[in-house]
Amino acid sequence: MMKRFSLRYTFSTFRYDQLYLPAAFWALFAVICLFRMDAGAVFDMARAYLGVVVPLVGGIMSAYAILEDPALELRFSAPARPGRFLTERLGFILAVQAVCALAFQVFAIALGADLSPLGNFFAVQLAWLVPCLFLISFSCFGSLLSAQAVTGAFLAGLTWLIELLARDWLAQNAGQYVLIFMGALMPGHPAMALNQATLLGLSLIFILACWALLRRQERYL
Repeated sequence: MMKRFSLRYTFSTFRYDQLYLPAAFWALFAVICLFRMDAGAVFDMARAYLGVVVPLVGGIMSAYAILEDPALELRFSAPARPGRFLTERLGFILAVQAVCALAFQVFAIALGADLSPLGNFFAVQLAWLVPCLFLISFSCFGSLLSAQAVTGAFLAGLTWLIELLARDWLAQNAGQYVLIFMGALMPGHPAMALNQATLLGLSLIFILACWALLRRQERYL
């Protein structure tokens, strides 16, 4: 019963205006694909959307997932555990991004794009899922650590921008292990497996840090 109440509360207090952001980017890239209608161009747009845009949008959304709750004090006073609160909020954002990513894959394939250069079906999913998990967890951690939602969004955006601009340099140095765009933009890189393992490990660390920070609820009231 408590779990069902907690989920209802999550859906009723989630800021659905945040859904405008992923919907807007999805529509933008879909329109660009429709204008170009070339299989190669659609593939380029698809991998850019999946591996670059989806993680950024997830990171921005997660920055506001906890601290922008309109009834945060009430939520903290409820018997639900911080871990459940964190899982519900970030899980909802990840689910939204998953729907967007899968829908765009179907859309791109319908236009004739071949996603096989990214690997098999599971490799394509990892190309967006791994960086998305990293930026979601990192952004949420930044927000909770600073007690400011905008800080988390700034850190996610700054990391995204730096890695995007310096991706070629990072791919040739030790930065290859934390290059969030490798799965989509450099699918044949020899460090792919270690890169994804490192990013997933960092994501887990940030999630655990978020859980620890949420236990100190007085910082956010």
